[in-house]
Amino acid sequence: MTDLDAILAAGQALAAVHTAVDQVINAALYYGPGVLALTATIAAFRVCAWAADRYHQAVQDRADRRAYTARAFRLCRVADSADAFMADTPADDLNRYLDNKLAATPNLAPEEGR
Repeated sequence: MTDLDAILAAGQALAAVHTAVDQVINAALYYGPGVLALTATIAAFRVCAWAADRYHQAVQDRADRRAYTARAFRLCRVADSADAFMADTPADDLNRYLDNKLAATPNLAPEEGR
């Protein structure tokens, strides 16, 4: 971007601001100050509602991250205890233990369908 481009972009921005201010002045003269005050109130309300939604979303995201971190920590603890159990158990006993667990588990999703 050259200096000339920067000057042209600044001029366009200034023209846009000037046009917006001109339209606000024209609206104030045409509609009166009551309509402008109402419009400003509505705009302020919408901005506050948007900010409140953003805040609530940030709080919810933080709570979700906290719950996810706690669950991940518990899963790591379970994996560590399972690793410790498997390290001390011979392979035959471990296979028998897992087969017994599988046999005791009900088949909740039969493959033949319903």
